Amino acid sequence: MSESSVRSTKGTTIRQHVFVVSTGRTGSLALAQYLDAAFEGVTAVHEPKPSRFLRIAANAHLAGKISDETATRLFLRARQHVWSESHDPIFVESNPFLVGLLDVFGQACLDPRVIHVVRDPRTWVRSVLNFGSRRGIKRIAARVVPYWVVKPEQLTFAPQRPYRKMTHVEWLSWYWQLANQHLRRGSELYGDDYLLVRYEELFRKGGDGIRTLARWIGLSEREDQLDPLLKIPVNTSRSDTVPHWPAWSDKDRNVLLKHCGELMEELGFDTEEPPCTSS
Repeated sequence: MSESSVRSTKGTTIRQHVFVVSTGRTGSLALAQYLDAAFEGVTAVHEPKPSRFLRIAANAHLAGKISDETATRLFLRARQHVWSESHDPIFVESNPFLVGLLDVFGQACLDPRVIHVVRDPRTWVRSVLNFGSRRGIKRIAARVVPYWVVKPEQLTFAPQRPYRKMTHVEWLSWYWQLANQHLRRGSELYGDDYLLVRYEELFRKGGDGIRTLARWIGLSEREDQLDPLLKIPVNTSRSDTVPHWPAWSDKDRNVLLKHCGELMEELGFDTEEPPCTSS
């Protein structure tokens, strides 16, 4: 057992760490709320502070700018207080900012479990843009804060056009492929403790996807708690200015399929059929 593994649970009741990682706009907030409120023996949190600091560290680690050791130290420093406040044996962190720390989970915690949620990029890009994640202060941060977002020119292994020359749709498509390809490595790193689940299946009506995931984690459901929660919208998009996939321009559709098409097919998304618009 490594020193970092001992440190991850010292002074806490936690016996199982579970990390839910994704590109964001994949129901990460809703999932944390459902698990925390409707299941027993678990503390489930969404982007606990200081997640924005970890976002920068994770992106820098993904780009190869900081070592595994440094990333692990920063991660432990940021999470010791959060973990110490938990009084449950299972701790779930649902946090898309941690994509670049995939390799670190196993160094910071003993036998972590990793859930990789992936969403069809055709609805994901639309959701990101309609949520406003590429406007205002967030757009400024992406331009001026180092590693607030991952940019092609920061990576030696994935050279592409520089960020400043990319449209929003192009960068988002590029990032979807980069992040999800990276997260798929969880299968090699964590074996049976890694689970890939599609957003569309996780949040299908009736709650079956949530319940299946909870059973995989090892949770018991509280009676009559989940179904009422499923009826309440969580963190929905703020506008509807970006249309559904069939109304996209040929240019934008071609850009997305260029970056995402191959991985979409590997993950079971039908590139020939329009995506489901009800999710």
